[in-house]
Amino acid sequence: MKILFIGDIFGNPGRRVLAQRLSSLIDEQHVDVCIANGENAAGGRGITGNICKKLRKYGVQVITGGNHSFNIADNDPSFMDHPTVVRPLNYPPGNFGKGSTVYTLEDGRKIGVVNLMGRTFFPETLDCPFRSGMEAIRELKKQTPIIFVDFHAEATSEKIAFAFHADGLASAVIGTHTHVQTADERILPKGTAFLSDAGMTGPENSCIGMKPGGVISRYLLQTHIRFEPSDESPVISGVIIDADEATGKAILINRVYERITLI
Repeated sequence: MKILFIGDIFGNPGRRVLAQRLSSLIDEQHVDVCIANGENAAGGRGITGNICKKLRKYGVQVITGGNHSFNIADNDPSFMDHPTVVRPLNYPPGNFGKGSTVYTLEDGRKIGVVNLMGRTFFPETLDCPFRSGMEAIRELKKQTPIIFVDFHAEATSEKIAFAFHADGLASAVIGTHTHVQTADERILPKGTAFLSDAGMTGPENSCIGMKPGGVISRYLLQTHIRFEPSDESPVISGVIIDADEATGKAILINRVYERITLI
C-alpha cells in the first residue's frame, strides 16, 4: 500500500496548493491513500468542518491534528465525529473527537491511523503518548497490519524515541508540528518508516507560516505582536511510504517537497 502523508496544511495558501496539485500528485505516484495534518488549515491555526469537506474533495482521505485541533473558528466541533478525522489520542478523557481510526479503501483494504502528541514543551497533563500510542497500535493491528502514526511534537528526540518504541508494529511514524521538513527519512531495523518532521504545506517565504515582520518584532520587543499569515512562495511538503500489505512493514520512504506556482 502506498501512503502519501501531507505535512501541516497552513491556511489558505496550503489549501490552494492542495486544490491545484494533490490530485495529480496522487496519480503520478500511484498513491493508494492520502493522509494530511490539517490542524493549521484555518487561517494558520485550527480547522473547521467546512475545511475538512474541502480537503476530502481535494483528495485527502484521513485528516490528523495536533495542539490546534480544538481551535475551531465556527465553534461547531461535530465534524470531529467523522470517521476520517482524528485528533491527538492522549488528550484527557472527555474531549470530543477520537485519536485513532481505521480507514477502508474502496477495494476493501484497510489502514489504521493514530494521532499522538508529544509532552516535551507541551502540557504535562497529556497522557503518556508511548503507553497510549502502543495500546492503540496493538488494538488497530487486530483489523489491519498497516498502521500509520502522526506524532505531533516539538522535540525530535521524543519522535525518534517513539518510532524505535513502535518499530516493527507501526508501518510508519511521521513527525509533525515544527513546519520544517527534516532530511532523516529511513526505515528502522524492524520495518517502521520514520521521518522527524514532514514539513509544512503552505508559504515557504515565512516564519513557519507567518509573515516574518511580526515574528521578528516579538523577538526584539518581547511583547505580544499579532502574527499575520504569509501567502508567499507556496510549497507542498510531505512523505510517501510504501508498506507491505501482508506484514505491514515499510518497503520505501521518500520525501516530497515541491514549490508550486498557483494559477
